[in-house]
Amino acid sequence: MPANTIHSMRALMAPQSVAVVGATERADASSSYVMKNLMRFGYQGKIIPVHPKAENVFGYQAAPSLSALDTPPDVAVIGIAADKVISALEEAGSIGVKAAVVLASGFAELDEAGRERQSQLIEIADRYGMAICGPNCLGLFNLGSGAALYSSSLSTNLEKGRFAILSHSGASAIALGNTGRFGLSHIVSSGNSAATDIPDYLEFLATDEATSAVGIVLEAIREPEKLAAAMEKMHAAGKPVIALRAGRSARGAQATAAHTGSLAGSNEAYRSFFKRVGIIEVPDMDGFMETATLCLNLKQRPIKPGVAIVGVSGGGVAHVSDIADETGLSLPDLQPETMAKIKTLLPPFATPQNPLDTTGVVFANGDIYRDVLHALADDRSIGLIVAAQDAPAGLDDLCASEYLGIAEAISTYAETGKAPVVFMSNLSSGHHSDVEAKLPNVPVLRGTRSTLTAIASLIAQDRTVSWPGRTAPETKSLPADALTEREAKTLLAAEGLPVPKEELVTTANAAAEAATRLGFPVVMKIESPDILHKTEAGGVKLGISSEAEARTAFETIMASAHEYAPGADLRGVSVQEMISDGVEALVGLVRHDPFGFGLVVGIGGVMVELVKDSAFDLLPIDLARADAMIGETKLAALLEGYRGAPKADRKALAELLVKLSDLAAKYGDDIEAIDLNPVAVLPEDKSVRVLDALIIPRNTQQ
Repeated sequence: MPANTIHSMRALMAPQSVAVVGATERADASSSYVMKNLMRFGYQGKIIPVHPKAENVFGYQAAPSLSALDTPPDVAVIGIAADKVISALEEAGSIGVKAAVVLASGFAELDEAGRERQSQLIEIADRYGMAICGPNCLGLFNLGSGAALYSSSLSTNLEKGRFAILSHSGASAIALGNTGRFGLSHIVSSGNSAATDIPDYLEFLATDEATSAVGIVLEAIREPEKLAAAMEKMHAAGKPVIALRAGRSARGAQATAAHTGSLAGSNEAYRSFFKRVGIIEVPDMDGFMETATLCLNLKQRPIKPGVAIVGVSGGGVAHVSDIADETGLSLPDLQPETMAKIKTLLPPFATPQNPLDTTGVVFANGDIYRDVLHALADDRSIGLIVAAQDAPAGLDDLCASEYLGIAEAISTYAETGKAPVVFMSNLSSGHHSDVEAKLPNVPVLRGTRSTLTAIASLIAQDRTVSWPGRTAPETKSLPADALTEREAKTLLAAEGLPVPKEELVTTANAAAEAATRLGFPVVMKIESPDILHKTEAGGVKLGISSEAEARTAFETIMASAHEYAPGADLRGVSVQEMISDGVEALVGLVRHDPFGFGLVVGIGGVMVELVKDSAFDLLPIDLARADAMIGETKLAALLEGYRGAPKADRKALAELLVKLSDLAAKYGDDIEAIDLNPVAVLPEDKSVRVLDALIIPRNTQQ
């Protein structure tokens, strides 16, 4: 994005004058849609059709070219074919236009010619300091001013409000903008986002008085540092950001290392980044709607993580509790004084607990429901209350009226209650309109899982940015060729990672001598840069306990490796100290551009693919985060001494994770991935040992 961001973004998002290049009254033309939308939504700024021959377009006097204008417009909407866009942008920039919307397809999404065209667009934007929405987009709409720079039909049912939608996808922008669940300040369909991307829009919206929260639908993040900086400004403004990302499935993520890549796809990298910068990630469009509604309408952010669930049916609140458990919500036990107070409010057959069934008594007396909410809010462990009450939309007015007293009680509580309250329907179809109308001051949410996921995400959100960005690696570099396991472990040892003793031998007799020096039993492994999976090649022998066994093992390993890979470079056999005790862990690094490296830790050994137990975070990490990652896995239970086993050295494993993080900072440009499996975590105070290591240089990924 060019330097003059504030002025350019204001010209794009809140223009006082609009020129439509290629303006025409032809019904199917993108520029025709823009002209009609501007008129339809009452845009009060200056509208200038630009057409080389037409004198008027839709009653507006046309200009033959941008250069013919006395004063440059704030924004130029380029509604012409892709092959003519660059010259139009050049003309716009040369007369001082600071913003443009490029509607045409035919850029980087198409072919090599399109990629070159997009490069030219970016160069023009940089040179003239222009903000550019698109190309390959529908455009944008400022609902407050009526600046509908949009090349598709816009519904007049769209309501003005405080929520902005930023979307790489035009269809998603249309779908989410027309749910009727919240009013909008802006809709932006940014398409390729070649010169102006999500971070630029967020920086503008952080200072936009009409916007209180933002939802983004994105396909990729190109500049995480810029997005992190924009989130700093959004947090400072107290404006939450939610994100729905396309392409999260494993099909879109390619493993880059033996086990590490299979455990840490791109989805984990995005999830880690979102957490680091305080973006609330949502799983689907339903989650998007409920989270947006929650962010916009919640009276205050919960100051405690505990949630209380209250309803009028034991089975109903049990169902909500089941989903709450699956979404990670904390439902703490109520304090004794809270239970005592609730007991005085409800019939003797009611059980004061969380979740709470108030029984049907509240239908006759809504004041009881209100007083129960106050009692729950006074509990020192409760930060938010979920009033789970179905009042289906299909009820007739008489049946719906039975729920009005409860709704009024909740609304009355919300005026003075200590803890925020949410009104929830288990049905995604929502509540009867009469019931919802009684709750103008309470978030009214739909669908059990979507609602509770939204609440859990909001409670867990860190409203700070802890993304340091990538730092330039130190001058250390790896050899150009692939490393053998022994070479990899030599490099790791030099960086302070503990490895077993080992020697490389090229004859059977040398193997026997090395084994004697190291002390029986030993492990013997094939040494070859061309064989990554040594066990599959018959290249590993464990528990060698005599010189004779060492000689035989050498011959067997060499023969098996040659048969497995006849053309492989077989450099001999590595004789290694055998570590027979300890818990087996996997530790690895995997590159996830544009974020850099992520680190994986979990249960290791031969069960790694079956168990698939791991934690992931982007680098760098410190010791506290390393220990927390271990705690997120089933490995943590094994380290504590599972079924009578000795307690393992968890602290040493955490220290190894930090050392690997530091290593990535030194060699990052040269590494594609590192796979340490297994790492033996020895009994407490005995440290760890890296038993097997695979380092894949970036220029020789296999």
